[in-house]
Amino acid sequence: MERLSDAGRLALIHQALVHRRHGIITSLLEETEHPDARGLFVFNALMVDIKAMMIDPSRAKPNNPTADRASLAGSGAAFDRTSALWAAFGEAIERYSAAAHFDDQLHYASQAELGQAAVGLDQFVLFAPAQYEAEGFEYLPADADVTRAWAPAVDLADRAREAYVPAQMVYLGMQVKNKREIVLQSSSTGLACGMDEQRAILSGLCEVIERDSFAALWQMRYAPRSLAVTDATMAQLLPGVQRALDHPSLEVRLWDISTDIGLPVVLCLARSKTDGTMSLGASAHLRVEQAINKAVIEALHGYVWGSSILTAGTPLPERQQIKNPGDHFAYFLEPSRQSAMEFLFRNADVIQSSDPSLHQLDDVAQLLARLTDLGYRALAVDVTSADIASLGFCVVRAMIPGLHPLLFGDGMISLDQRRLERVAAYWGLDAVPEPNPDPHPFP
Repeated sequence: MERLSDAGRLALIHQALVHRRHGIITSLLEETEHPDARGLFVFNALMVDIKAMMIDPSRAKPNNPTADRASLAGSGAAFDRTSALWAAFGEAIERYSAAAHFDDQLHYASQAELGQAAVGLDQFVLFAPAQYEAEGFEYLPADADVTRAWAPAVDLADRAREAYVPAQMVYLGMQVKNKREIVLQSSSTGLACGMDEQRAILSGLCEVIERDSFAALWQMRYAPRSLAVTDATMAQLLPGVQRALDHPSLEVRLWDISTDIGLPVVLCLARSKTDGTMSLGASAHLRVEQAINKAVIEALHGYVWGSSILTAGTPLPERQQIKNPGDHFAYFLEPSRQSAMEFLFRNADVIQSSDPSLHQLDDVAQLLARLTDLGYRALAVDVTSADIASLGFCVVRAMIPGLHPLLFGDGMISLDQRRLERVAAYWGLDAVPEPNPDPHPFP
């Protein structure tokens, strides 16, 4: 969510969005400043349940609890209150818009009937044949003859090219007419909100690339290079991020987890030196300093959340209870479970933030060209609801078929290795290793 400097504009948006009885945001709460994250402002937005207004009892229920959780809350953090508010509003807006869908926005047909206009399910990394054949597996293999809902998409590298993507992969918790339409978990990956469509698209693409990198890293237990921040880069970071990188009571570590796409992707760990509070944050961006800023803020944001969970005495889930992003995060607040992250520290190599490999792409056009060269399509679906559009916002779902998904639930991973094989080769691995049996800690 981009920051606007006009305080009056922010006040008007607040008035339009927040109301206990009839607001899109029914409650907006500011977290108390955490002593280990001085200067970090955190807002949590509780939202109206838009899906409750749209339920059709004749249709299948949403495909997993992740979708329900994702569309009922938004949160934002920043080192100034204005930016934190915009971040919270942006996340709430994107999830609200992506949960609102109507039949007249969709096209019902089979993939075979749509022909070349369909972005076929075979282009997405879903699951391996052995997973579909396993007893009790909750997803069925894609069938090109099944009639399903499709959402019109823009091919960002060729806007004149007609494109339709499976709507179940676009809208949060979508109710489907046929359960065979459900091919993957509903998640917020690639959702982005902004006052400018191009910035929203870039933000969404960056998140898809970030999740692809982390999913590959965790599933293959790849030990990444540490990222050392040079003096020149440090001078460009936010003051709050500079302080965090030299924090006396926190272990703050940065790694480079970039892939063949050439976009810098930064992973950050923030962990207490005295108790089990920890959080991972990650970010991809055209500029490495911006990726560092966002990764550190995300890690600190999660750290504050984790501290509140521990302070409240909320029971931490057991492994078999992990279902959604919050469960993944909370599971790792037990210190004895954090040994699953030890592989992150096994690589002694260091890359400097000034390294040319972290500065390959200058703009969106170059990013799209790189994706095209690699054989990937960058797509965007406008999911802006009419009420949100009237406030001047744009909400998109960015998609890059072929990148690896980050899934949630104990044991829920994709064994489709097409993307992993390419990333493994780029990272210098001889082959794709056996999958990591541990759940990931990413929220």
